[in-house]
Amino acid sequence: MSASAENEASTKQESGPSGAVQDDQKKITVRTGDGEVFELNEEVAMEMETIKTFYQEDDKCETVTMPLPNVERWELQKVIEYCSKYLELKNKEDFDRKLKVFQAEFIKSLSPKCLLCLANTANYLDIQYLQDFICQSVADHIKNKDVEYVRELFEVENDFV
Repeated sequence: MSASAENEASTKQESGPSGAVQDDQKKITVRTGDGEVFELNEEVAMEMETIKTFYQEDDKCETVTMPLPNVERWELQKVIEYCSKYLELKNKEDFDRKLKVFQAEFIKSLSPKCLLCLANTANYLDIQYLQDFICQSVADHIKNKDVEYVRELFEVENDFV
């Protein structure tokens, strides 16, 4: 993603380092593993099954900050960006084409290691459509690569020697 597009996306979603969202929707507060606090729009937060379950099971949790110990700040920012855009495009005409254009731009600046981290984050937060997209992106990235490259990428030790 270009720097200007990334700035525009983050400006729409957050205000300042706390990740506070600027509109009047109900907010869900979460804390990442590296200590960053985010106030998510309820609509975006409910796309994350882990958060949705937490808030559906406990009626007092609206006043509690949900810890996300397995999620780093940058990962949550990327997840918020993706989920927000997905929701924005969801009911629009030509959804598939517009989503593919966004997805191509979304992964452009991400290294394979970042994609793997985001795949783990999508799995932890249980966002199936994001997990499917990222796993397919990783699969496309390692397609036709040699075994040594894949071992290095996934940090798999060669124990056959």
